[in-house]
Amino acid sequence: MALIPRTPYFYDDDESDDDGSEGLPDIIFEENRFPASLFGHHVAMSSINGNIEDLLRNFNRLEIYCDAPEGSFYESTISCSVDVTLEEALHFPQRISTRLPTLTNASQQLTVRNLKAMWCRDVAHYFEWIAGVPELRLMDMQEKVKLVTRQLCKIICLTVAYWTYRQGHDGIVFGSGICFIPKEIQDESLKRFTESLANVIQSNIVSIFREIAITREEYLLLKLIILFDPPYLNFPPPERLVVGTALRKYQTALMNHIKVSHQSSDHNAISARISALFGAIPYVELAAQVDDIHWAMMTAHNEGNVRGQLTNEIHVKSARVF
Repeated sequence: MALIPRTPYFYDDDESDDDGSEGLPDIIFEENRFPASLFGHHVAMSSINGNIEDLLRNFNRLEIYCDAPEGSFYESTISCSVDVTLEEALHFPQRISTRLPTLTNASQQLTVRNLKAMWCRDVAHYFEWIAGVPELRLMDMQEKVKLVTRQLCKIICLTVAYWTYRQGHDGIVFGSGICFIPKEIQDESLKRFTESLANVIQSNIVSIFREIAITREEYLLLKLIILFDPPYLNFPPPERLVVGTALRKYQTALMNHIKVSHQSSDHNAISARISALFGAIPYVELAAQVDDIHWAMMTAHNEGNVRGQLTNEIHVKSARVF
């Protein structure tokens, strides 16, 4: 029996009286419904050396899993917490947020009241996706955490830009019905964050997506390219080889996919499309900088009760450590 659509109620785990001694959440209850159980590990298990078609098929399945599209199958209440370690986040994303569907017809303005729920759901979506990227299983845990933490804002900014493009929204679609709606009243404390981020995303990323009508497959490959293209990060030789090989693999896959899927286009048109997609990457990095700076400030000021172990490790400590 499907749940009756309703405005989600955001339950804040960090404000409960529970002592945190309960067991970790059940991570296999969806196994029969989703072959991508265990947060994507099964989805991309054989995709390291697969062809482009298999690779795209696996990552499309992973993206669908992370989006949690079947609303009737999930809780109608968002339970969220920022007091989660990075190690827990990597292995148990539901410790951060319940899997409310990210794509919904509902639309409510981002406010201080739902700020934390938005962050938790987007970050949980990211960590579920990370679990399905096969090359990351070849990396030492410390180096993997370094890469995953540094690239988090970039991947989330790309993801919400794509959601915004797909819905034809003039603000930002953050997912699970939470948006920045420019024409509606905003919380003054969030105004600089939302307007600065929307300016970069709309003017420089969504505009490119609209101009070329980016496909889902191109988005999926661009996401992987951005993950494995971390500037200013130094890795030991084994991890440097993994990251470099993965980057070249997905860059080549994107270029080959465009050539195959646009066979009727001439060389100049294909080159222009490839250039446009790669040209979006610096703007994704700019959006991530804007995003990270504002989240660091909101964490420091505990805006919307977002200060916690995970927000601190991602937005405050990571900039100093790496």
